[in-house]
Order: sequence, then structure tokens, then C-alpha cells
Amino acid sequence: MKALNLKKLGLWLVVLLLALSATSFGVMYYQVNKAWGEYVPVVGPALYAKTQGAYAITNANVLSDNGQYMRPNQTVLIQEGKITKVGSDLLLPEDAQVIDGTGKFIIPGLIDAHVHLWQSANDLLLYLANGVTHVRELNGSEEHLQWRAEIASGRPGPDLFVATRRHNSSSGIAGLFDRWAAKINPVADIDDIPERVNEIKDAGYDAIKIYTLLSNDHFFAFNEEAGNSDIQILGHIPYNLPLSELWPSNLKEIAHVEEFVKALDREFGGYGRDNTEVFLEFVEKRSTDIASRLAENNMAVVSTLALVESFPAQKMSVESALSHVHVEHVNRGIAEALHPSIKVMGWLPEVNIYRLPEDYPEERVPGNQRYWKAYAKANQILLQAMRDNRVKVLAGTDANVPVMVPGFSMHDELAALVRTGYTPADALRSATVETAQWMGLQTGVIASGYQADLVVLDSNPLADIHNTRAISGVMSNGRWYSSEDTQAMLKAVRDANDVVNVN
Repeated sequence: MKALNLKKLGLWLVVLLLALSATSFGVMYYQVNKAWGEYVPVVGPALYAKTQGAYAITNANVLSDNGQYMRPNQTVLIQEGKITKVGSDLLLPEDAQVIDGTGKFIIPGLIDAHVHLWQSANDLLLYLANGVTHVRELNGSEEHLQWRAEIASGRPGPDLFVATRRHNSSSGIAGLFDRWAAKINPVADIDDIPERVNEIKDAGYDAIKIYTLLSNDHFFAFNEEAGNSDIQILGHIPYNLPLSELWPSNLKEIAHVEEFVKALDREFGGYGRDNTEVFLEFVEKRSTDIASRLAENNMAVVSTLALVESFPAQKMSVESALSHVHVEHVNRGIAEALHPSIKVMGWLPEVNIYRLPEDYPEERVPGNQRYWKAYAKANQILLQAMRDNRVKVLAGTDANVPVMVPGFSMHDELAALVRTGYTPADALRSATVETAQWMGLQTGVIASGYQADLVVLDSNPLADIHNTRAISGVMSNGRWYSSEDTQAMLKAVRDANDVVNVN
């Protein structure tokens, strides 16, 4: 009898343990998905659905084909998602909706070459409201592939390019954590890579994302299989990959200018707070060679400069850094993230991934600022060399990484490019035709036969790049969103963030 009771007790303990494990998993599952933005209510897309009609935007200033000047008194005709004519004194179709462009300035729709939608569908509206008509998701999922198909069928949102999740070398428990909590695809067995590449291509992804901790063996396997399967690889420079191995590879697009700062830091032997000037001299000496190699090998680099420039400010004061951006539009779950001990992509002071620890010694703060300001300066030096050597620089923001607010961050990036020496025209080119041509898209230019992706502005961005924020209306793939529409989108996203308690 005693043995039977012990057996029953053991069974109850097992049941209790399983119940506790299931509960713990459920809590963690909820928290992880909350941190990636799933539980903020989705604003109904049907509220902002538009049809591709016939439009005539009249008497406007239109950006020239080369992007260097505005053509005055122009009419732009649009039919079924395409620009049909651009010129003066055009005969307006009887069925066209006329939009008065008097005193307005029209530029192509903007393209953000590096974003992270995570599980935040409301971000699609933020992009449209900010004149961003194409985005490139560089940590994609099946959910994003579904959004891409829905947008192609008329759901309000920017056209989507979807790369896979990041690929790092890891296995076992670490690999499981990467896949589940960090949204990273773990790579363990090199023999599995050919099949994985085929699965990626069959699923419909536009590219394979390479990440920092991918081993050289795994990288070379992806490099070979992607070439055989005719699918693009892009992303980070693997930590142990020397630049000499990068140039001949199929990794023709690097996701950040800062990847070369990191590579030069490794070449330099690691810089610190006390030798920043020497490191910057080293970067200056190497910058022309790196830029010329990029140009020779027809490689493109995404800028993400505004993010890098924000690092010193976030280190100094997260509260102050957040006060300068539209944080009210950031998905509440993403902003609040997980417990501070688990770094995901938190924005707020207690979870911000770039914050200094609370016990960080005050006397070390100036040195920390020197380090991060030198890091930003190194990015600027390389970007200037890339500009001078005509490297394809694609304007991208790493949106949803603190403090890059989806949509709004594109305007921050354009301003950062101008601060580092770009003309407003060249900054606009990097966010329009340069990226469109790199992607093989018929957009980025306001001319007959191009996709009707336009932003109507109240002021001239060639005179001041900050005028890209003065949006009067947006046309995305031939669908017109007035300023009333875009303001309603922004309000709806703010309201969705306010009504839910994601704690």
C-alpha cells in the first residue's frame, strides 16, 4: 500500500511539473511574441483601401529624371498603377480624378532598403503615411510573405521585398533559442545547406540573409548554393571573414556601412576610448581602397547612418534620445520588450538595448562618448569615400531598432546623408532610383511607363532635405492617399498603441 501511495505521489509530481513547464512556456511564448509586436491590435486595412484609378496631378513642380532639378508647371497622368504621361498642357482624360498640384513638389516614392517589420502589421501604414512606397524586410518570415501578397492585391502598404531571417552558426539549445526567441535561423550541419537554399527559394523569399556569427565554412556553402540556385545573399560580413574573401564572393550587398567599420576595427586590432584619433586615421587611409573595391565588384551598401549617429545620444540619455523621435507610433510591445536581462529590441529606458548600465561609473561616460562618436565618424568617413567612388549606396534605416521609427526614420536617414556631404538630390537618389535600379524595379523616376509611386510635398526638398516631411499626399502603385488619409493612418496607429495594455 505504501509503495502504491508513493507511486501515485510520483505521478502527481510529474503532472505538476509538466503543468508548471507548460505554464512557463506559455508565459514565455506570450512575452516573446509581445516583444516582437504581435499583440497590439491591427488597424483594419480595409479602412484605408484604395483602388487604382485614373488621376491627373496638375500644375506641379516635378523632380527631373536625373533628380537634379524641379520641372515647373507639369501634369502627371496616372492610369491603372502606371504613369502614362508627364508634361505641360496635357489633355486631361475625362475620367481622371484631378489633384491640384499648384505650389507643390513631386518626388518618387521613397524606398527604405533595410527595415524590420517583426510582427507589427501597423507599420505598413506608417510607411505609406511617410511617403515610403517600398521597403526591404531583412529578417523575413512567412507572415511577411503573406503581407507581400496581400499588398500586391491592394492592401494598403508599401511594396515588400522579403529576405529570410538572419542565419548564424549555432546548434543545440543555443540554436533553439535563436530560432524561437531571437528570430534567427540557426545553421549547424553544412550538408543541410543545399536543401535549405532550395526551400528558401521555393517559399518565395527574395534573398538569403547572412549574419555576423555565421562560420566561414557555412558562409562559403551558402555562397556556392546561392550562386547555383540564382538567389541573392545579403547581410552582414561574417565575423571571421577577411575582406579579401569578401570581394570575389556572391555577397554583393552589405546591410550596413558599419560592417566595414567593424572589419577595420578587427584589422586595427581593436580601438578603444583612448586611441580614437589613431583609429580614425586608419579608417581614413583604408577608406578609398574599400570604396574602390566595392565599385569594382559592383557591390551595394545600405547606409543606416542615422541609427549609428544615435548611439552616443542613446548612451548618454535614452530619455533625451526618445524625446526627439515619434515614439508614440512605435508598436507598444516592441518598445517595452522583455525583461531588461534579455536583450531583444527594447526602446524604453529600462529595456533599451543601447543604454549604459545604471551602475556605469560617471567618470567613464566621457570616454564612452568618445568611443561611440568615433564609431559614427568612421561610418561618415567610409560613406564619403563611397560617394566619391560612386559606390551604390542604398538609403536604409534598420527601422524598429531604437530609435528608428518606421516610416519617419527614412526622413532622418536622408538628413543624415546630407549632413555627411550628400547633396539633397543625391540623398533622394539613394532613396529612390538608386535602390530601384539595384532591385530591377520600374520605379524611382517620374516618367512614362514607371510605376505610379509618388510623394506630393508642400515644399522643395532640393532646397532643404527636411522638406520631405512636408507631405501633402502619397500615391502608391497608382493608389492615392490624401493628407487627410495619411493623418488618419497615423492617428489610428497611435490609438492602437494607446488602447492596449501589453504588460
